[in-house]
Amino acid sequence: SLPSSFFPIFFFLVFINFIYKMSRKTTPITSATSTPLPSPAGGQRSIQTMIQQEKEKEKTAELQIMMQMLQNIQGKTDKIENMEKNIENIGKNIEDTGKKVENIEKKTENI
Repeated sequence: SLPSSFFPIFFFLVFINFIYKMSRKTTPITSATSTPLPSPAGGQRSIQTMIQQEKEKEKTAELQIMMQMLQNIQGKTDKIENMEKNIENIGKNIEDTGKKVENIEKKTENI
């Protein structure tokens, strides 16, 4: 079976890959930047401000998605750890049951 440290490392690598891909994505250029409007400098600044605000909103949304992914990964990691503990407990219960059976067999031999 796989070592218990495999899953957190695997999910971490998947997460790093996601972050890398997100950082490589380019933001689509809006029509306002590709065709400058004949307006005063103040008007251009407001368009640039709007574009900057839009980029910040996108970054915030991406960060929220990443945080949700991290929470999902943590939840799944916790579930895996709980399953491992349950399997260990089942193994111990089987051993205990085996010992009880041996004791019963010994007692019945002595009768």
